Amino acid sequence: MSKDELNKKSKQITELQKIINDLNNKLRDSESFKSNFISNIMNEFYNPFTSILSMADIITTLSDTNLHKAIPMAKIIYREAAQLDFHLQNIFAAASIEAGLEEPEISRVVINKIYNSVVEKFQFDINNKQLVLSTNLSSNDELNFTTDAKKLSLILLNLISNSIKYSPDNTKITCNFEIIEDYLNINISDEGSGISKEIMEIIFNRFNRTNQTINSVTGGTGLGLSVVNALTEILNGNIKISSEKGTTILLTIPEINIDSDNFDDDTIIFDEELF
Repeated sequence: MSKDELNKKSKQITELQKIINDLNNKLRDSESFKSNFISNIMNEFYNPFTSILSMADIITTLSDTNLHKAIPMAKIIYREAAQLDFHLQNIFAAASIEAGLEEPEISRVVINKIYNSVVEKFQFDINNKQLVLSTNLSSNDELNFTTDAKKLSLILLNLISNSIKYSPDNTKITCNFEIIEDYLNINISDEGSGISKEIMEIIFNRFNRTNQTINSVTGGTGLGLSVVNALTEILNGNIKISSEKGTTILLTIPEINIDSDNFDDDTIIFDEELF
């Protein structure tokens, strides 16, 4: 990456800061965004951007005999870029939810593909912590369901991200899926330290990051679990969290009936990358 390209990236970071500031100004009267929102966002954005720019700069200076060193750095760049994309999805979803613009966009989806796409985003962290990620989804059989693919994907991104973040090294995360009587049931459990009763009572408060305690649970921008809760409600589902030994999340989403006049089952099929 040339110096000109690095300067261009720096300008893009400055432009992104302006976009985020504009977003905060537009939503400052909303109960969901507290005074520390921008500082949290900036930390989540600047650190990955700095890492990406630094690694990219180092790669450009490698000699031919040291090009093999670019591979691990490229993996870090990918991981940081994926994290930025994740945070942006939460921010834009939060803004859309607050504006009342989020509505289901229904299609016939393949749960296996959504799950695999989500897991791929966190493979670096899974490997780094030597976690075992177990699922009952078969590689041979596809689990089909009618719902909003992007909303379900963002829900899973947040839930699996939290499980990975708060799981000790060398432990297991289980993600099981089943369809019973037109309901998709998702069970995600980890072997982390769990969540206290006090925090459990406020964990879904809309975009609540008013103290350091809740920050330690939700991490990131503080939007994750609130976005999950809001998107689940939009899909007419419900979510429950129990935390005794580790944390278990039970998510239930009903299959959405589609008016045959407004839906073509042959043309609206989830079969592409969501991110």
